[in-house]
Amino acid sequence: MTDMQLLIASQDQSLLDASLRAAKRMKCEVRSAATASAAIDLITGGEVDIVLADIQLPGLRVPELVEAARRCSPESSTIVLAGAENAALAQQAVRQGAHDCLIGPFDVAELENLLERLANERRMSQENRMLRQQLEARQGLGALIGASAKMQRIYEIVLKVANKRHPVLVLGESGTGKELVARAIHSYGPWRDLPFVPVDCGALSPTLIESELFGHVRGAFTGANQNRQGLLAAAGKGTVFLDEIAEMPVELQSKLLRAIQEREVRPVGSNQRTPLEARIIAGTNQHLEGAITRGTFRKDLFFRLNVVSIKLPPLRERKNDIPLLVHHFIDRYSGAGGIKHISDEAMSRLMNYDWPGNVRELENCIQRSLALGSPPEIQVKDLPSSVLYSIESDGGRQRFSTLRERERDAIRQALEMTGGDRLQAAKLLGIGKTTVYRKIKEYELDHIVNSMRT
Repeated sequence: MTDMQLLIASQDQSLLDASLRAAKRMKCEVRSAATASAAIDLITGGEVDIVLADIQLPGLRVPELVEAARRCSPESSTIVLAGAENAALAQQAVRQGAHDCLIGPFDVAELENLLERLANERRMSQENRMLRQQLEARQGLGALIGASAKMQRIYEIVLKVANKRHPVLVLGESGTGKELVARAIHSYGPWRDLPFVPVDCGALSPTLIESELFGHVRGAFTGANQNRQGLLAAAGKGTVFLDEIAEMPVELQSKLLRAIQEREVRPVGSNQRTPLEARIIAGTNQHLEGAITRGTFRKDLFFRLNVVSIKLPPLRERKNDIPLLVHHFIDRYSGAGGIKHISDEAMSRLMNYDWPGNVRELENCIQRSLALGSPPEIQVKDLPSSVLYSIESDGGRQRFSTLRERERDAIRQALEMTGGDRLQAAKLLGIGKTTVYRKIKEYELDHIVNSMRT
């Protein structure tokens, strides 16, 4: 019925016999010890699921025994067995950390019921742990956050390719997390302890990128005063992430293709070649087939890199992940005593925005809101104007913010710009002072005026 490892620690032969018969019926693997020190030695030497310990065991110190069992197996259970005359000691043992106690006289059926109950508890504990792990996996992988079906598919691909050395091409708009995908592939594979080397091909000038990737020898060009190892070789057997690969000059693409095909690199100005052992992951926000048609990207390099491709969805296509991302960023960037929540209205604004800058823009938005807002929560007034005054999505249709929303936000901004001066705010808005006073009351903006005056 079970495959539990049972340790019986007792010198009482009748107790040992009864326990052994019950364990046999439950199909437990059994070991026994006649002293507390011998029991701890057996626990340390191998996994133990259940410890049945006689309260009269020589040298027994319950906390020490419980700690040894839990160190070996966190889900282990220590049960103290005692005769009626030692019931108080058994109850004290439970207070000291034992899972439970059983008061004699003992029979096989009673011990069998105990083992069956413990087996069920152990199974439920394992199932709950697996469910928690699955839930965590659904919500993210490494630094990637999202529970949507599209992100689940990406997690599956990442975990499959992490153990392989094939080139991977990561596609997606700016801000979707291409480097995070590359880091996840690296982190979940057997080479996680080796270097991860990111290279932003779009940030390097054409004259520098070749030297950065392949290295150079002394005298190869003006300013090359010493030999320098390139990033492709420096990564060793780790991972090189070539971000914005479409920005790489075409003439350098041919050299990269040759390096990947021949698995060796040649530094600038040298005839010597060194092995290329790193895994190559490339990323781009461009449509590479279009770049191939325009002649700005080599078709053969595309096929060499596109062994496995991962296409990241823009944030507007996985809006159900926004609350998860928002709370992740609040937890990450809010300091002790800072903002820990977001109002429903503010969250609604975030959900209705299309996020052209994707997750990176959302991250910046939350950082800004935390910096400008006040505890206990982020409010609509703390959000950037790009979110407040955008064309919003409503169930797949496009709609503008309502006039009432725009009016409230315009008055709020005018008050903030004038330091809470209602007369100056009225002049700025081109309306009467009485109207401003009435609108402040109507939209409950008094807190802005009051905060500006303190």
